[in-house]
Amino acid sequence: MSEKQSIIIFSPEGETLDNITLTAKEYGFNDISVSDGVGARDLLRQNRYDMVFVNTPLENEFGLDLAAAACGQGCGVIISAASKLCGDISKKIGALNAFVLPRPLNKQLLLQTFRFVLAVRKNENDLYSKNSELEKKLQDTKLVDRAKCVLVEYLRISEQDAHRQIQKRAMDMRIPLVAAAREILKTYEM
Repeated sequence: MSEKQSIIIFSPEGETLDNITLTAKEYGFNDISVSDGVGARDLLRQNRYDMVFVNTPLENEFGLDLAAAACGQGCGVIISAASKLCGDISKKIGALNAFVLPRPLNKQLLLQTFRFVLAVRKNENDLYSKNSELEKKLQDTKLVDRAKCVLVEYLRISEQDAHRQIQKRAMDMRIPLVAAAREILKTYEM
């Protein structure tokens, strides 16, 4: 692991918590926080965590709502529960990208799960970035098309000529095409 990774572990005190903390250190998490779940949502809002580990049941709640809140903030989430509850928990969390591990925890499986959950989280973040980039390109294209339509309507020219005018304005002013389109819209749409 090359970059600083952070994890918060929500768990009641005990041997399981100690084992999770030790394994997280061994994996290479640089920033490890621990809480019994009290004030958990405030901790999630105030800090940015790469991973959230929920060792159910917590002292003040079971922990599934907390796991859902962490997923909503883009954290990688692992939920640990008694073996007999894992199937029901998997059904309840459904589409959330949370990983359910049965207790007792196996150190090797836990290390692999850390690796897997962080890889999935990275892929999701990459997809989100690409999606945002594509949405911006789409908005820019819509803006340029709207400027073309305005030029076609007001100047009674072809769409190709309107596009050339926007390109020429962008080159003459040394600005991006979308900025030229905005200038045209400011001029003709009041």
